[in-house]
Amino acid sequence: MATCVRLLATQTAKARQSDEDYVAKTRQLFHDNRPALPRFVVQGETVTPILSPSKFYREMKDHIKKAQKSITLAALYLGHTENDLVEALSEALRSRPGLKVNILLDSLRGTRDSGKGSSASLLYPLLKAYPNQVRVSMYHTPDLSGLLKQVMPPRFNEGIGLMHMKVYAFDDTLIMSGANMSHDYFTNRQDRYVMFKSMDISEYYCDLVKAVSDLSYGLQDNGDTFQLKIGDGVPDPDASYDTTLHPLIQMGPLGIRQDERVTLSVLDHILHDQELEGSAKVFITSGYFNFEKRYSQSIIHTKAANVGLIAASPEANGFFNSAGISKYIPPAYTLIEQRFFNDAKAAGNADRIKIEEYARKGWTYHAKGLWVYPPDSDLPVMTTIGSPNFGYRSIVRDLEAQLFLVTSNLGLRKSLHEELSSLRKYAYPVTDETFKAPERQVPVWVGGASRAIRTML
Repeated sequence: MATCVRLLATQTAKARQSDEDYVAKTRQLFHDNRPALPRFVVQGETVTPILSPSKFYREMKDHIKKAQKSITLAALYLGHTENDLVEALSEALRSRPGLKVNILLDSLRGTRDSGKGSSASLLYPLLKAYPNQVRVSMYHTPDLSGLLKQVMPPRFNEGIGLMHMKVYAFDDTLIMSGANMSHDYFTNRQDRYVMFKSMDISEYYCDLVKAVSDLSYGLQDNGDTFQLKIGDGVPDPDASYDTTLHPLIQMGPLGIRQDERVTLSVLDHILHDQELEGSAKVFITSGYFNFEKRYSQSIIHTKAANVGLIAASPEANGFFNSAGISKYIPPAYTLIEQRFFNDAKAAGNADRIKIEEYARKGWTYHAKGLWVYPPDSDLPVMTTIGSPNFGYRSIVRDLEAQLFLVTSNLGLRKSLHEELSSLRKYAYPVTDETFKAPERQVPVWVGGASRAIRTML
C-alpha cells in the first residue's frame, strides 16, 4: 500500500512539473517578443471568469455603483433600449461629482438609427446632464472616406472597418469580453467575460481606450440635439490623404465574394441614388461584353446616372477569325450585346445608356474597369483597376483581384480622364444599324449555345 502511495505521489509531482515546464516555455514565447509586448503580473486569485450573460450584466451594474474615480466602457455599440444601464451611470455621476465616465463606440454602428433611436441618442441626455464628467467618443475608420463613404449604403459600410474592442473598466477592476452592451448580450447571447482586479492592467486598457478616443469623433451637445465633431489636432483622413485604395478579391470557387458584393453595392448606389442633383457619369469597360445578371439589371434600370459602356468590336476580340468552333465566340458576344442594347431601350434608357465598341486595326481589346464622374464634372473621382470583367466567369469561376481607387487629387483625376479618353479615341457608337450589318448576323444555333455556356464566357 505504501509503495502505491509513493508511486502516485511521484506521478503527480511529475505531472505538476510537466505543466510548470510548459507554462515556463509558453511565457518564454512572449518574453522572446519583448520589448514589443507589454507584460503585467497578477495573482491568479484576482482573475475571475464570469460564466453567464446575466451575471456579466449584474457585475457591470454593481461596479458602476461602486466606482469612485473612473468608468471606461468601450464596445461596438450600446443597445438603444439599455435605459437601465444609462440610469445606473446617471445615478453614479449624480452621487459622485468627481467620477469620470469615458465611453467609446463605433460611429457607424453607434449612430445607426433602429427606428427607435441609436446609441448616440441614448447617451446624449447623459452627456447633456454631466458635460464635465462624461466623454462619449465615436471612432470612424479612416478606410471609409471620400466618394466611397458617399456611395457605401448604411450597414454595408460597416464592413469597411469598425471599433470592435470590448473593454469595461471600473477603477481597479477590468472586465475583458467579446460582448457588446445590449439586451441580448445581457440575456441569451453567450460570450466570454473575464474580470481582473488589478490597477495596472485596468489603467493600461483605460489609456488604450483614451488614445483611440483622442483619434475619434466626440459626441457634443448642439442645443436640442447632438453632433459629432472631430477633436482639435486629429487628422481628418480626407485632409491627410487625397487618394484611398481599397483592394478587393473575388474567388468564387473558394466561396470568397468580396469584390462582387462591393462592386454591386457601389454600382447600385451610384446608378440609383436620386438624392443627388444632376446625373453622375459612369463608364464601364470590358473586353468581353457579358455582364452578370445583377450588374446588367442595375445598369439597364439606372435612374441617377448616365452610363457609357465600351466593349470590344468583333475584330478586336482575341478569338476573331480563330480556328475551329472558337471563331463563333465573337458572334456570341455580339448577340449578348444586342440583347442588352434592346433591354436598355425597352427600359426607356436608350438616351441614358450608350454603348461603344473599340476597333483599332491590328489591335485586340482586353481593358476592364470603371470610372465615376460626379454630376457636372469633367474629371473622374473613382476608378477600378484589376482583372474582373464584370461577367459570370469573374464572379463564379475565376480568381480575381481588383482595386478601387478614390481620389480628390486634381492631377490624378486628369490622368484618369486622359486614360479613358485614350481608350475612347478608338471607340465607335453602337446603334440599331450596327446589328443590321451583314457581318454582324449571328447563326441561330449560336444563340442557344451562348445561353448554355454563358458562365464560361
